[in-house]
Amino acid sequence: MRYINPVYKRELKQTARMKKTLVLLLAYNFLLACFGLLVFYLTFDQEGRLNSSVEYSAILTLYMVMTGFEFVMVLLIVPASTAGSVIGEREKQTLDILLSTSISPLQVVVGKLAASISIVILLAVSSLPVLAIVYSIGGVTLFDMVEFLLLITVTAIYIGSFGILFSVCCRRATIATICSYSAMIGLVFVLPAALFAVRFADLFRQFSSYSPAAFGKCFAGKQAILLLFNPFTSFVSMIRSQAGRGISMMNAIGSSGDLLYFLSQHWYAASLLCQLVTAAAVIGISAHRLNPMSKRLGRRR
Repeated sequence: MRYINPVYKRELKQTARMKKTLVLLLAYNFLLACFGLLVFYLTFDQEGRLNSSVEYSAILTLYMVMTGFEFVMVLLIVPASTAGSVIGEREKQTLDILLSTSISPLQVVVGKLAASISIVILLAVSSLPVLAIVYSIGGVTLFDMVEFLLLITVTAIYIGSFGILFSVCCRRATIATICSYSAMIGLVFVLPAALFAVRFADLFRQFSSYSPAAFGKCFAGKQAILLLFNPFTSFVSMIRSQAGRGISMMNAIGSSGDLLYFLSQHWYAASLLCQLVTAAAVIGISAHRLNPMSKRLGRRR
């Protein structure tokens, strides 16, 4: 335990001792289990009575919905939990004391980020037994669940790094939270929507009118490489490889050249790598902005 980040260790002890953590775990897994059992019943019992047959492929829809729910949960919880982490220390007037110790600004940033996303990762790990309902039927392997857990972790780090950056740069928690959610919305929704709109406008002029061919190629083009920084495409790529869904979108990206074809075949790994590199850069910037020595050097210059 002595090699664990001291900031993270302190935050982890405080979180583990809070009653709301236990209540959150129980409530989340209870609702998820009830939803999973309901869909499980409708798929196997009711369908068997009405149609005298059961479509086992429908269990993959249950897996997609449950993983999609957890993915959205990460997008909604992480910005709020990370935006107030450093600002909370500043409001309690303990940040200067913390920075005056032997703990480096990078350790403070990493510890706060790890503590903020720990509860999200804990929820994802605790939900694996519920997802095992799908695993027991077939169609989803244990490796698929590990891939999903890795996606949740990387997405939490990626989105949380921007929350930590705004928590360092902003003076008020409200402003930092708004900026964090704005960054999340920009990365997840605005970026693909903007690329889609630009491509659709170009193809609309080429086809002179709307057509399915124009709509299908809206995610094609060299600019699609920017979608590597979009967590939603990482989720779509994972679902494509596990459940065979989301194929049209990835095929459209892969039709834009040899490089994008290669990336479309390995989009999951490539996107997670790009997001981790971006998160590391943002964490480095946050540590630099938090370092009081860098501010003094800037004033002297």
